Amino acid sequence: MNKALVNYKGLYGDHQHPLLPNFIHYEALETRSKMYDWEINQHLHTDLYQIFIIESGEGVLISEQNEIQLNAPCIITIPSHTLHGFTFQPSVCGEVITFSESFLESLFKNSPSVLLELNHLKHLSFENEPTVFGNILLLKNQIIKELYEENPEKQTVLQSLFHVFFISLYRFSLSLKNPIAPSDNRTLRYFQTFQKSIKKSLQESKSINDYAKELNITTVHLNRICQSLVQKSALQIVHEHLINEAKKYLLNTTYTISEVSYFLNFKDPAYFTRLFKKTTGVSPSEFRKN
Repeated sequence: MNKALVNYKGLYGDHQHPLLPNFIHYEALETRSKMYDWEINQHLHTDLYQIFIIESGEGVLISEQNEIQLNAPCIITIPSHTLHGFTFQPSVCGEVITFSESFLESLFKNSPSVLLELNHLKHLSFENEPTVFGNILLLKNQIIKELYEENPEKQTVLQSLFHVFFISLYRFSLSLKNPIAPSDNRTLRYFQTFQKSIKKSLQESKSINDYAKELNITTVHLNRICQSLVQKSALQIVHEHLINEAKKYLLNTTYTISEVSYFLNFKDPAYFTRLFKKTTGVSPSEFRKN
């Protein structure tokens, strides 16, 4: 029997769907980690975004073939559909905040540049920025306090606190790299919608023209948007998503290479193999072996 990807609709070990679009959950990092002997196997969450805040101690983040050493103080952001796992030292201390992807999207529906930056797996180290980390912890503590108290306009206050919390992460993330050229909101929204459509259509046969039609723009316009934001063509972006999805199955399932190619709607496994090697430099079988 084939081993499949571990995909949780809810929290780790929980297959039930979150009940509300504004689902928010908080727990101490050690609560769930200790239950699983401090090892969280690689898995995905459907429609859930997570923030791991490590205040003391250390661990390792595992995502696909990458292992990232985690030393406090640091924050890890995990968007939905992102393969990830952890190994923590028993001395680790921190928190995990989990919420629905739709909650984050509603917060920044008028700020797509923030969504674009936050919608990546990130490891943010605050080793040289204790003051910034302290300010983020203050916001986190306010959020937790509001979650557990029943006050008037609770949801409004939570949205405001999360908004400032995420803007703080966004600004710190930007400070760690060279800023990209500013783009108007419409361009960013087109790109964000294109990326979401790709994720939802990975097992369908859709052309770049189909994606452009969904956005009510031309393929030329779509390619210009992609080139301006990430210096890649629309087709390259689609191929990257497909190859990243293929990597998850190659590393974490027992499906054959042909099965993975058909699952991702490649009618010709040989073409899938050529594209995979062109993109990664190795064949699917070599990637799985290594």
